[in-house]
Formats: sequence, C-alpha cells, structure tokens
Amino acid sequence: MLATGLAALLIGVSGCSGGDSAPESGASNSQPPVPPSATPPPSTVRPAEVTQRNPGWALDRIDQHQRPLNQRFSTVGEGQGVTVYVVDGLFDVRHSDFGGRASVGLKAGVACSLEDGIDHGLFVAGLVAGRRTGVAKQAKVVSVGSSYGCEGGEGEVTEAQRVARLAKALNWVADHATKPAVVNLSFNVSPPVPAITASVQRIVDAGLTVVASAGNDGEDACKHPPAGLPKVVTVAASTEADEDAGLNHGRCVDLFAPAENITSLVDKTLVPSGIAPSEGAATSWAAPIVSGAAALYLSVHRTATPEEVRAWLIKNATQGALKGPLQGSPNRLLFTGGPR
Repeated sequence: MLATGLAALLIGVSGCSGGDSAPESGASNSQPPVPPSATPPPSTVRPAEVTQRNPGWALDRIDQHQRPLNQRFSTVGEGQGVTVYVVDGLFDVRHSDFGGRASVGLKAGVACSLEDGIDHGLFVAGLVAGRRTGVAKQAKVVSVGSSYGCEGGEGEVTEAQRVARLAKALNWVADHATKPAVVNLSFNVSPPVPAITASVQRIVDAGLTVVASAGNDGEDACKHPPAGLPKVVTVAASTEADEDAGLNHGRCVDLFAPAENITSLVDKTLVPSGIAPSEGAATSWAAPIVSGAAALYLSVHRTATPEEVRAWLIKNATQGALKGPLQGSPNRLLFTGGPR
C-alpha cells in the first residue's frame, strides 16, 4: 500500500505508475443495465493523437488490449475543454504539473495526508490530469474540499458529520459545475446514506459523469456507496499482473483499472521531483484513472450524457484480460483506445 496502514486508513483509497516524460504531439445498490450503443456524434474538430513515452505500467496498460506493453501511452486528444471535479481533501492546485489548469472550487475542510506524507487529493488529481502521471493531461481539475483529514483519522467527527460534509461538497458540484464534466469520488461511506444518494443523483441529473472507487475492504462493493449507486461508474482495482487486487468486488463493479504501485503527484517538499509511487493497491487510485478516460471521451463527445459515457467505458473495455477469481465482478479492464 502507499503506507502500511493504507487500507485501514482510507476505505476508498486506490492507482498508476507514471513516467517522467511529458507527452509529445501527434438509489439502488444495483447498477442499471448498459443501454444500447448510441454514441453521440463527435465534435466537429477531432483532437490529434498524442503519445507519451515511458509512461509507467498503468498508463501503458490502458491504451492496449494485449500485452506485452510497448512503453507508450497514446490518446486522441488530452481532455481539452473538460473539467474534472475532485471531491476529496483539499490539495495544492499550484503543483507545476497542472500548468495552471487546477483551481479550488469549494474551500472547505483540510488535506488528507497519508501516513507517509502523500496528499490523497493531490495524488488522485495527478492521476486524472497530471502532465507526467495523468490520463487527461489537458483537462481542468477543481478541488472540492470535503474532508477534515483522512477516513478513519478525522478526530472526533461522527459518521453523520462526515456524511453531511460530503453531501455539502456534492451539492456544491451539482450547483456550480460547468459541463462537460466528470466528478471523481475516491471515498466510501457506510449505508444507509440517503443524503449521499440524493446528492449524487443531483449531479447525474445535472448531466455530469460520476466515477467512484469500489472500496478497499475486500467486500461487496454494493455495501460501500457511492459505489454501486445508479448511473455511477464503479471502479475496482487491478494489479500489474492483470489480476483482481482483492479489494471490493461484485455485481456493482463496472470495470477494473490499474491500482497497484501507481505513480502520481506529491508535494515537492516531500519529493523534489514532485512525483512518487504508491505501494500495494487501492481503489482510490483506480477511480481517477477512469475519470481521466471519461474526460478523454467527453473532449470528443462534448454533449454525451452520463449514461452514454458509462456505456462507452463498459463496451470499450478490454474483455477477459483479468486472470484468477473475480468474486462476481465483470472481467473488464479499462481501455482508452477504440472508436470515439
């Protein structure tokens, strides 16, 4: 794990090994069925293909169906014109890898600093849109403060108080977000949580795609909302060996994404280069990789609905790539290539 106690510290934490090279131009716990393929027409100006060399194993894995990996990460565009709202602990939006594309939306709460000093929100945002570590390297990211420390480490805060803070952050997104947009939720709570369910539904009704981590407890993801809420893209964790990482699983999972030994952004006072790897696996890292992929799709299909984005992610995923027991989860691994 990122730190020895990561799974206990963050129910929703999870990941992508990033390279050091920049890209070069060129209310039910049951998920709704995937709608028939109805891809909206692309925008009139199709972005150019862009390739990053030596991106790290995770980005390298998601742009190809088959191994061996080719030490390249190629995408159509880089998420231009899309905003990803990161509902998490506040993070430093001035990190140089954002290049001025990051801002603070709701300035509430504090950062979540893990046991080894890594900032959870910054690490998540870096996987979405970091210049060296992100999937959608030109998307905008907005920090939506929602925590007063890491899960399990918020002092005397009750679960009800924590849920109320999260609901406030989610409602802020529903009221203020600019489309096209993705909302990343790398957290999980204990049901029943009608306030969270209602707030997430408001976001979906506003036309925003919501991506959530499945959770890290080794349990049924349906029991750990916002995972499994209607129209939410729920993401489980895969390993470097294309196996289930053994975290949350089951019928509420939509697909897997890399989440083991992931590299993303950290404070430069911790590591001068501003990037560092995690250890182990955690679903908080898998979710933002999928959020970045959703941003890539929306940059081409700017009017796509949350249902259409979810359907594309599921239908476009690499089928049958994961080995070993999946405990009821679908055998789908995120794929960022394919038709758009």
